[in-house]
Amino acid sequence: MRRLFPVTDQTPSEPEGEWSFDALAEAYAYPKTDGPWLRANMVSSLDGAGQHEGRSQPLSSDTDMRIFGTLRALADVVVVGAETVRQEGYRPARAREAFAARREAAGQGPVPVIAVVTASLDLDFGLPLFTSPLVPTLVLTGAAAPPERVREAELAGAGVVVAGDGPGVEPARAVEALAGRGLRRMLTEGGPRLLGQFVAAGVLDELCLTVSPLMTAGTAQRIAGGPPVSVPERFGLESLLEEAGFLYTRYRRI
Repeated sequence: MRRLFPVTDQTPSEPEGEWSFDALAEAYAYPKTDGPWLRANMVSSLDGAGQHEGRSQPLSSDTDMRIFGTLRALADVVVVGAETVRQEGYRPARAREAFAARREAAGQGPVPVIAVVTASLDLDFGLPLFTSPLVPTLVLTGAAAPPERVREAELAGAGVVVAGDGPGVEPARAVEALAGRGLRRMLTEGGPRLLGQFVAAGVLDELCLTVSPLMTAGTAQRIAGGPPVSVPERFGLESLLEEAGFLYTRYRRI
């Protein structure tokens, strides 16, 4: 059974059949703002696991992947941690015909830029993510990153963006640096440590969370990791979709 629980007027209006990409694009449209907007897209089991056996895919569904593709197609840039790139086998973003006209009208390129956050630059620069993207992949790192790895990234065709004074990236500076390149509509897909850093820095504007009707037990990470914030930040529910027991939620920082 597919159900819609409208919280705003941006909920898809197609209760029967498969939600179209156009309907999902309207439901998940970025707000009209001149500043940057950082949203996260994550999936969690009922008992709070953000992964199963190191990957998020076992918790996902076909509709979750449609929403995943829609969120990517709406974004200027996808920000992801290096560990997630290694574990999930990240590849370059693919151009989608269904979104081509929408992206062109929004002044966007054919696909979002992939921006990898890494302190060590311990990445395989021979992977397609770096050798054959439609738009060059970015590497976000700190000023004290290993210079030989920086050179290797640049030789592979990646754009290196310094967003921190030490070896690592400062979340607020990463958002500022990407916005300075005209990449204002930002999407992060984790992993948990990176999302935790964005939350702790107070720069996460929105969370799109799929709650999967699965129980995993075990010791898997939650969707956000790292040190706790001193005062929990409140988010308000924007929309809620349900299908086959999966809940597709969208929360916005209040």
